[in-house]
Amino acid sequence: MAKKLKQHKAVGEDYLATVGPKLKVSHAFPFPASAVWAALLDAKAWTEWLAITKVTWTSPEPYGAGTTRTVEIGDMVIDEVFFIWEEGKRMAFYFDKSTLPISAGVEDYHVVETPDGCELRWAGKASAPLFLGGIVSKQLAKGIAEGLPKLEALIRDNPGRFGLS
Repeated sequence: MAKKLKQHKAVGEDYLATVGPKLKVSHAFPFPASAVWAALLDAKAWTEWLAITKVTWTSPEPYGAGTTRTVEIGDMVIDEVFFIWEEGKRMAFYFDKSTLPISAGVEDYHVVETPDGCELRWAGKASAPLFLGGIVSKQLAKGIAEGLPKLEALIRDNPGRFGLS
């Protein structure tokens, strides 16, 4: 039986601007930004570096602002709407509907070229009644921080899959 999804507040750049330093994570990759970007577009890859069970892009390519996707984490479901899309560089989305006990949520993935490869800069935040928003926000940041080294290994071990062959 499908779980009922709760509508969340649509948030954007203004909400992102309130993300504190403890809810920002970055990781340096020894690969060009194009390889990291390719991994971010690969629905299956998300399940290989995060505690995500399934990712389904629900909009056709080419992706851009307004693109949607559904993410499953165990029995939790999150429908996301992308409000920032700079091809090859940045994607940010808000949680449109989910089974999470939150009122709003956002994640921002920014891939920046560096002299030694690139850096992925992530920021995220959730709002919820009482202290739940802080707990969910910290869990998001912790998951990303633990996952990014796994993403690096995934790209390194599968160069052809991410355009490095």
